[in-house]
Amino acid sequence: MNKDELLAKFQRLGKVLMTPVLILPIAGILQGFGNAFTSPTLTAAVPWLAAPGFAIFFSILKAAASIVMNNIPVIFSICLAYGFAKSEKATAALCGFLGYMCMNSVMGTFLTATGVIDPANLTTGQSTILGITTLDTGVIGGLLVGAIVAWLHNRYYKIELPAVFSIFNGTRFIPAVTLLSCSILALVMSFVFPFIQNALGALSEFIKTTGAFGAFVYGAGERMLLPFGLHHFVYLPFFFTSLGGVETIDGQTVQGAINIYNAILGSPSTPFNIEVSRFVMNGKVIFAMFGLPGAALAFYKTALPKNKKKAAALMIAIVVPCILSGITEPLEYSFLFIAPILYVFHALMAGLAYALTYILQFNVAGSASFGGPLLSLIFNGIMGAAKGSNWQVILFLGPIYFVVYYFVFKFIILKKDLKTPGREEESDDEAAKAPKTVISDLIPAIVEAVGGDNNIKSVEACFTRLRIQLNDCDKVVDDAEFTEKLEARGIVHVNGGVQIVYGNMASNYATQMRELLGME
Repeated sequence: MNKDELLAKFQRLGKVLMTPVLILPIAGILQGFGNAFTSPTLTAAVPWLAAPGFAIFFSILKAAASIVMNNIPVIFSICLAYGFAKSEKATAALCGFLGYMCMNSVMGTFLTATGVIDPANLTTGQSTILGITTLDTGVIGGLLVGAIVAWLHNRYYKIELPAVFSIFNGTRFIPAVTLLSCSILALVMSFVFPFIQNALGALSEFIKTTGAFGAFVYGAGERMLLPFGLHHFVYLPFFFTSLGGVETIDGQTVQGAINIYNAILGSPSTPFNIEVSRFVMNGKVIFAMFGLPGAALAFYKTALPKNKKKAAALMIAIVVPCILSGITEPLEYSFLFIAPILYVFHALMAGLAYALTYILQFNVAGSASFGGPLLSLIFNGIMGAAKGSNWQVILFLGPIYFVVYYFVFKFIILKKDLKTPGREEESDDEAAKAPKTVISDLIPAIVEAVGGDNNIKSVEACFTRLRIQLNDCDKVVDDAEFTEKLEARGIVHVNGGVQIVYGNMASNYATQMRELLGME
């Protein structure tokens, strides 16, 4: 497998992993509301919130959120199996769940029988998962099972067995081979995973000792890898494995930065810990709420006079989700392909934001798992002040970031005459005459631009990109065709296909294109 093929597989994996990651925001919002309005600090200040009706309501919110937060590994397993299955995806998803349950059941039974696990006295790395006492493999276990199921499914979903076993032909064979394979995996994991747990723990300790420098690398690396679709691999391991830390909170051992931060929110006495907060994107609160809006203002100020109104509408549309929910990609993609130098500056400033928030002990999570920067600032920062959120840091660091982004972006745009949003040279007459492209016309035009329907192998979408696998990439028209006539914000050429940046419409366009082409 060459470098391009490996990169393509990692990019697809990143896209598949976005499905479970995007489930987290609603759970985070419910968790935020539930924890905020049942916190001792708030109920002491507002006694009527402790009334039975309110207490039950907010407890229900927390219970609903816990279904997601406590079962992230099996969700990953299901999504990975589903996402990589070539066909009969429902069977693959079911087997993703069966395989994960089988692995934990066999592993728990074996380790209990050999005396490694004492159900009455669980130690670090051991847990009860979906009612099964077993070794806690975290999201790694879910990913392994999902990958195995996807491979088995794609290899055997059309299998034809001898007549005596023909009842197990096709997809009916997949559950059987899944149970067998995951039983073997469970036995292997029983011996291997304890060593992996120790290694991850050691690596976690190493990263913790890097302090502010480690925080800088974490933040800058996550942004720099975004254009390649590989940024998930920077933060996901810290979110859900012991790389993000292992803490004992209120008698319960918790691993992974997301889980630890949630446990702290739910604990009446445990204060925030910056060694955890730096991995739940505390730096993102700074650059998403202040830095990038400063860049957007620079785009507006440097726009041509005739384009000011259009630039203002565009900037407002992409700044609002950036501030509210931390969805920064639409704004970042508006200058990534036009002015890479600005994106490099942005990535370095993102890393600096993580380093500064680490040094200043800013304990407000910016991850979408907690509803995004603004909601997290309100519910986890301001309302969590008693836990040591130090939310006041944003009052001076935020404006500094806004000003720095604004003046640096404005200076570079004008000095290099960059064609950022609003600086296009289209005349008013041309703009008036140009017909507005509607979605029904846009989709066939995209199909033709990538070589026609016979050149398209598959169509998918992540949060902001329309991902098209092609038979012949040489048939794709020039990049300018996409940005100037097909309303794209950019295009990335990858091995075997293209990724066209359409922001929040990418998913809708993918669905319409599949329907147009008659794809599943």
